[in-house]
Amino acid sequence: MFKQLHITRYFPQPIEIVYNAFTTSESLQKWWGPEGFELETRKFEFHPEGVFHFVLKSDAFDMWAKWVFNNIREPHKLSVINSFSNELGETIKAPVIPFGEDWPIEMVLDLEFYEEDGKTRIDMVSFPHNASDASKKLFSDSISQMEEGFKGTFDQLEAYLMKIG
Repeated sequence: MFKQLHITRYFPQPIEIVYNAFTTSESLQKWWGPEGFELETRKFEFHPEGVFHFVLKSDAFDMWAKWVFNNIREPHKLSVINSFSNELGETIKAPVIPFGEDWPIEMVLDLEFYEEDGKTRIDMVSFPHNASDASKKLFSDSISQMEEGFKGTFDQLEAYLMKIG
């Protein structure tokens, strides 16, 4: 059985503010991605089947990626197909270093938002989409590294939310 990535995180802001941090390129540019990377948007279409095409830039290298929005139910649900891309927005394989030869070409990223005692809880689940067993195994074997990476991303979201109130 292959594993999925599950992360739960709480934020003190109301659900609408937390959800809205995911709904515009301007807000995502302020916090999305690994620490040490700057996000630049090439295209942002926030509607079902819309595309968020972006590049994550660092001093060492750039990583192009895209989301295709599947399910949008404001302010409670956001589901995307997440993949690496080239500058034209075409889906491509992930860089072998650091991801490995069999990294999944597409992954589902499901985010659910709940209001609890005046706080917002995000439940995030990610798993390979239309992937080989080798890709599912590599994804499963990389859960702890992804947890660490998303901790940094959600720390950046927390800092962004504190700035905007």
